[in-house]
Amino acid sequence: MSNVLWVLFSIVAYVAGLYIMLKTTPMLLARSYDEGLFMAIAAADILGAILSFGGIVIMYAVFDANIVIKIVDFLLLIGVLLITARLAMFSLRPRYVAGTNKISQIVAGIYCICLVVSSIYYMVQIFIA
Repeated sequence: MSNVLWVLFSIVAYVAGLYIMLKTTPMLLARSYDEGLFMAIAAADILGAILSFGGIVIMYAVFDANIVIKIVDFLLLIGVLLITARLAMFSLRPRYVAGTNKISQIVAGIYCICLVVSSIYYMVQIFIA
């Protein structure tokens, strides 16, 4: 395949992954963590993270870590950082609305914080490695 198609597929995967995370993470808050639907939504959320990080890695690998691709990947990682930080703050803020589960909020918030930490880690690793 040509490099243009790889970049196109990776951008589509990145955008689709962020969209999936934006739509599924708030749905976790209304479910109990031991429900089957919570597990299905969490699996979709993890798939969204895999797609967004996978889109970054594909571009990094196809172009052999070119400096321009490093900068583009850095900017894409900033996008992941901002979106997951927003989702973490949304998940961990106190709610006094009936229908939200505190443990589900904590699980979703910790997951988003882990994504924030991993995006920061990969931002550093892009330019060190």
